[in-house]
Amino acid sequence: MAAGEVLDLRFRDGRRALSLRAGKLFHLLVNIAGARAVEDVEHKVPIAQLNFSHLERDELVECVRDLVGTTVELRVKRDGKEEVMVDPLLFGVRRPAEMYEDAGNLVFRLSPTLRKVLEQSNHWAALSRKAVLAFESRFSLRLYEIVALRSGLERKTSEVFDLDDLRKRLGVEPKTFTRWQDFRRFVLDRALEEVNQLSGFTVTWEPVKRGRSFAAVRLSWEVQDAKGRAAAARELDSSSIGRRARREGTVENVVEAGFPPAGPISYGKWADIAREMLPRPTPDVDLVATRFRDFAAKKGIPLGRSNIERIFRIFCKEWKV
Repeated sequence: MAAGEVLDLRFRDGRRALSLRAGKLFHLLVNIAGARAVEDVEHKVPIAQLNFSHLERDELVECVRDLVGTTVELRVKRDGKEEVMVDPLLFGVRRPAEMYEDAGNLVFRLSPTLRKVLEQSNHWAALSRKAVLAFESRFSLRLYEIVALRSGLERKTSEVFDLDDLRKRLGVEPKTFTRWQDFRRFVLDRALEEVNQLSGFTVTWEPVKRGRSFAAVRLSWEVQDAKGRAAAARELDSSSIGRRARREGTVENVVEAGFPPAGPISYGKWADIAREMLPRPTPDVDLVATRFRDFAAKKGIPLGRSNIERIFRIFCKEWKV
């Protein structure tokens, strides 16, 4: 397998894609492993060091389970022939049976397939830890991985992806955003906006038609100039509150809002959270919002409470018809 060859991690068809938090934890663990990530050794990290986004202990445990339970395929070329390597992301994970006050360590190993990627690709070296932890959409994180992986390849500044293939690479779950208009608006455009704002890359896309249907997408990318990279660095050092408004050039000073007291949540942050956490098949998110408001009212929970997002995540995760 040649160094610098394009390598991709692909989720098995029909499997739920990694949540954004689990994806960030994965990158953080690879970063912690550092230069020894290519070695067949155990890595150990204090659990308190993994609180990158104020994860509750039960949320951290769930993210670790997701990483251990996620099977990926790595398509590589060896001696001119394509092979498929299959492994979990992590294995041999150990943690305290009872985790109180973030005490103890998380012990883990990186799988042989991942060690091969780390050893023979410049992919991970190209990733900015700050950018990875700043993304608010899992689609943005996956797009960033795709572009960063390819950015070190000579003379390669674009690639055409079949639509179904790109959906899988971005972690779009089956039967969601199936219409081209929805995929473009809620997956592709949002991911590009965030990557262009935070990563130091400029990414563009154009559709490729076969007949009258949209069949593929051409992604093009380039490293931003010094001014653009400096702007991305400043944004990463700034508060995430108001980041979307700054990206869209609207209002700079944005007050962080609670859960909407009325109306639909079909699009936007709360819909994204609902679709990420709800069981499959996904129920109507507006119905979920109505039930959540009723639940909060009965429990005396203000919708503007500072941890309302966490409460909504748990509500969706435990959803029952």
